[in-house]
Amino acid sequence: MNRLLASFALASTGLLLAPAPAAADQCSAARVMVVLDKSSSMVTGSINGATKWSIAVNGIGQVLGQYEAQAEFGLMTFPRPSQCSPGGLDVAPALANRASILAALSTPPPTAGNYTPMAQTLEVAAEEPALASTAGARHVILITDGWQWCSPYDPATRYDGIPAVESLTAKGVTTWIVGFGAEVDSSALNRMAVAANTARPGCDVTNTDPASPNQCYFQVDNAADLVAALGTIAGSISGEACDGIDNDCDGQTDEDLQRSCSNACGAVGTETCSAGAWGGCSVPAPSTETCDGVDNDCDGQVDEPDGSLCPSGEVCTDGSCQPPNEEDGGSMHAGCACDAGAMPDAGTLAPFAMLALILLRRRRR
Repeated sequence: MNRLLASFALASTGLLLAPAPAAADQCSAARVMVVLDKSSSMVTGSINGATKWSIAVNGIGQVLGQYEAQAEFGLMTFPRPSQCSPGGLDVAPALANRASILAALSTPPPTAGNYTPMAQTLEVAAEEPALASTAGARHVILITDGWQWCSPYDPATRYDGIPAVESLTAKGVTTWIVGFGAEVDSSALNRMAVAANTARPGCDVTNTDPASPNQCYFQVDNAADLVAALGTIAGSISGEACDGIDNDCDGQTDEDLQRSCSNACGAVGTETCSAGAWGGCSVPAPSTETCDGVDNDCDGQVDEPDGSLCPSGEVCTDGSCQPPNEEDGGSMHAGCACDAGAMPDAGTLAPFAMLALILLRRRRR
């Protein structure tokens, strides 16, 4: 009985001391704050008969329907409550937050009196506790249809959004810029995207016209553009990363992640993420040179004659080890090795000597 109790006690101790699951196996979704312009121009301006506000709300709803289980979305609107007050938190970030966010967006802005304090709102976002308190990646998606503007307008404030974005970046928050419609300030938004390190590839930061191509921010001019831009951003934010964490909260870690790789010879293959690290490139690494007609060590030479590629007494010729050519006196290369103007060897003269002897005998007869 005592032995049985002792065994049970040891087993119980083992259960109590069993290591906890690794933190890498836990879900650590990205946290995303949608910062939406609620200025009056969002309802007085329309696209194809629909207000920009209704297009924005519908677009946000569509994207959240696809990604709300993969990232924690929250909402801030500006101004809040009105005129040029900095925006504030409407819905704290969480998974499965679509219904709460759409409910907070059910009341449109007034038709007059609400301006566009987006820089002040980004400054508030940088200090928002709900955005800071997370182990996962943190993002802000700014959606605006206008300029940095308070009444009366002060031109000196036009580029205030740039240091506001830099403040978010310094706190580890990535900012994505979406300009909605033809009245946005392309010059400011381009510079903000560059400051956020989210500028689109090949963009032109000097653009000042919303209709110009190659904007650094996401320029959207209709409902389809908005959904596409938000989908691109959300997909990038919520996608699985090679970090040993379940970024998309689907119960799997680092699944289906591959990227291209190459070796010193320039051969391109793929490598797979495992346990938070990339490895296992599908193309072999450079190896010791062998006599096979291939540049094994990737030094730009094939079967270089260093004397060690073949067994003693053989030479590497045309990708295989062979005995030296006996017809040229054991030389490594066939054919005449003499210099121009030098006397040919006896083997070369033998046929001519025989012909001369035959002719001489005929003359004597």
